[in-house]
Amino acid sequence: MTEYGKTLLRLCLCLLCLGANCLSAEAQRLPAKFALPANPIELSRAARPKVYFEAVGRKAAIFGNESGTFESWAFPIKLFHDARISVRVDGQDNPVDFASIVERVIARPEATTLVASDQLFTIRATFFSPIDEAGSIVLLDVDTVRPLTITVSFTPDLKPMWPGGLGGQSAGWRDDLKTFVISESRRKFNGFFGCPAAAKGVATPAHQLASGALRFDIKVDPNTARQFFYPLIIAGGVNGRQPVADLYQRLSNSVAEQYQKTFNHYRRLRDEMMSVETPERSFNLAFEWAKAALDKGMVENPDLGYGLIAGWGAAGEGARPGFGWFFGGDAAINSYAMTGYGDFDSMRAAFKFLAKYQRADGKITHEISQSAGMIKWFEEYPYAFLHADTTPFYIAAVHNLYRQSGDRKLIQELWPALKKAYEFCVANDSDGDGILENSKAGLGASELGSLLNDLHQDIYLAATSLEASYAMRELAALMGDRALSNVADQKYQSASRTINELYWDQKDGRYVFALTKSGKQNPEITAWTAAPMMFGRLDPNRAGETISILSSSRISTDWGARMLSNESQAYDPIAYNNGGVWPFLTGFVACAEYEYRRPHSGYAHLRQLAQLTFDHALGYHPEILSGDYYRPLDESVPHQLFSSGMVITPFIRGLLGARVDTAPNAGEDVANRVLRLAPQLPAAWDSLRVLNYRFGASKLTFDIKRSPNSFRLEIAKGDDEMLKLQLSPALPALARITRVLVDGKPAKFTSNFSGAGTICNLETMLRRHSVIEISFRGGIEIDAPFVAAQSGDRTRALKVIEISTPASSRLVVRLEGLQGRAYAIRARGELIIESVQGGVLRGEENGWKLIEVSFPPSANLNAYQSRTVEINLK
Repeated sequence: MTEYGKTLLRLCLCLLCLGANCLSAEAQRLPAKFALPANPIELSRAARPKVYFEAVGRKAAIFGNESGTFESWAFPIKLFHDARISVRVDGQDNPVDFASIVERVIARPEATTLVASDQLFTIRATFFSPIDEAGSIVLLDVDTVRPLTITVSFTPDLKPMWPGGLGGQSAGWRDDLKTFVISESRRKFNGFFGCPAAAKGVATPAHQLASGALRFDIKVDPNTARQFFYPLIIAGGVNGRQPVADLYQRLSNSVAEQYQKTFNHYRRLRDEMMSVETPERSFNLAFEWAKAALDKGMVENPDLGYGLIAGWGAAGEGARPGFGWFFGGDAAINSYAMTGYGDFDSMRAAFKFLAKYQRADGKITHEISQSAGMIKWFEEYPYAFLHADTTPFYIAAVHNLYRQSGDRKLIQELWPALKKAYEFCVANDSDGDGILENSKAGLGASELGSLLNDLHQDIYLAATSLEASYAMRELAALMGDRALSNVADQKYQSASRTINELYWDQKDGRYVFALTKSGKQNPEITAWTAAPMMFGRLDPNRAGETISILSSSRISTDWGARMLSNESQAYDPIAYNNGGVWPFLTGFVACAEYEYRRPHSGYAHLRQLAQLTFDHALGYHPEILSGDYYRPLDESVPHQLFSSGMVITPFIRGLLGARVDTAPNAGEDVANRVLRLAPQLPAAWDSLRVLNYRFGASKLTFDIKRSPNSFRLEIAKGDDEMLKLQLSPALPALARITRVLVDGKPAKFTSNFSGAGTICNLETMLRRHSVIEISFRGGIEIDAPFVAAQSGDRTRALKVIEISTPASSRLVVRLEGLQGRAYAIRARGELIIESVQGGVLRGEENGWKLIEVSFPPSANLNAYQSRTVEINLK
């Protein structure tokens, strides 16, 4: 090479190094791009600008809508709201509003991504809150052919959750950290919001907040954007400014690690807790999302501790993010799902949290604001102990956790709180019927509306009282308090008589909602009658008509159960307690329907609950919906935990029929480990797999397979602990069981007909691996295909009220349908259909006999009619 060539080469290398150094200088504060790990339960669809999204961790959260407008919280402080992004392309005059070009939303438990596209650029904004940090991150992944200026504007707040308050707020720019600092006069409470690549923010008034929005700019170079994210970093805290500054810098320097840690948390939730594999992929997804939705309710409050809140939603200009407070009753309801899928640690924490704030007389708190540590919440505000049901339900829920986990140490630790709680229950049963009185102890089923009129005692409070005595009878015996166990037994017997006699309406043949102060029954038809039935506490010989009403169009819509019958004079489809559809009550109804062997309506309600996962805030369930149209009420919280949990509870307690018992035998110090399974698979399901079902220290896998003349259950567990299985699967109606094998050997069994199925009952001791095979002949099963409601729809689906077998060659199907419509139901099995009355055979499809059922027209276009179909069999 010539000397000239060498010189030219050295010059080129110098230029390359200079370019690299320039890039490093520009990008030295930015995190290198990394691929977001794939998540198998990811959901995506076209963005809907007014629909809610979230990114929630244990200590912080972002709440927003799919236009990209968002607010930020570092619990219990709202840092800012109305954060917006706009983009200016170099050489163009007008900025582009990010909200106007958002096209897709991608939801994962660990993060939400909004994809915005312009003709000159695409921005993927990924919102996440590190699982255990008091901060949040928005990753801007920019793909552009021209330089851009991204402007981020927001309205600062630094407000505690209602009803707490602060004064002296101000905001200013720290150029060394490229962030706004939102603080107050003492500098105790602080929020940081900025970007490592930000230019100087707009000037703000000294010692006060600006009257309008603050903003900062980010200059985006196309070459840099190809290699680096532009992160928006948010940090907050209540213990001085320097810890928040340190957190801000730590988050800025560990974006990839924070994302991976958060992803790993939800991967463990998915892989280590219970999961299901059904023929319905959408249901499998809904189950996983329900787990994530519940998990996002666990909050670490710096003043109050670690507990379970009730729900999330954006506060906007307000100071309460949905139901982001600690609610005792909601925790009890949600515990049946969270205990069910195996999150014992979270429920231990939630119950310990509630015990810490128990009132001196034993009453468990109804609600605690996250700002309670800043004010005299318990002394000066009336909300903490409004409800009566929270206390007995707390006892029942802790007992349920004990039975599945076998955690005696927890019972020993909580025993003083449990005993005081039960003493409160006894003290507020003034008439000795075993049930607390609303008129003495507080609210139960309803918080407002006509259901409170002249109320003495409602059936929901009666149900929780009954369960509390049932639980305390066993817990007191466990703790060696025989006298209290005897009291609880007496209260349980009294409450059982009360609920089955005083709530029984002999004239109408059903159970009523409440007893009044004037000594009468309140005959309103409500979904609350499902509460005692989900635990199997109502007389099965009397409960039939009550179940039928719950399954009927009076209560059941195509998206869930109304709280109050639409035939009541007090019914209002948008009334909070007088007509709206509550998913958690729908879950109660589904549990009750399965408990009393009405699986068709139970499954319809379960599928409706699962469908909510996809139709509104992506992955989350609303608090309440209209009683007449498929849409949430305007006041509804978009992510309500006890709504999401009802995808899980009716599946475990109902469809799978799982119950556990780790109670000690009388006089023994060893656990009598009993697993009860009573699966009622939908007729169209030929398989079901359940993984990681936790029972004590054991993890079990259930694998069910069905054929036209067999039922096979394979159970595997990873330990040698003794475990008795009581199995009662539902087989096709009128099936005759010919043989039962356990691990290839004949086994004893009994059978009985129950509603829509033949029940096979057997017991066996489980090994590490056991296979149970049930062979049968004959039988027939009915399927009513599920049709999902569309947004804005009225109720129009077929309702299966009851299926019975009054004779060995006849199946009777009671239905309700919309006037003027024809519906198809399907039947299959070894029994041959000879004739159908009330319907018409319409051929065969994939092994199913199709039966068309028509309902004549009427003047009322939205009226439902009843019809009975009799299927004569050979």
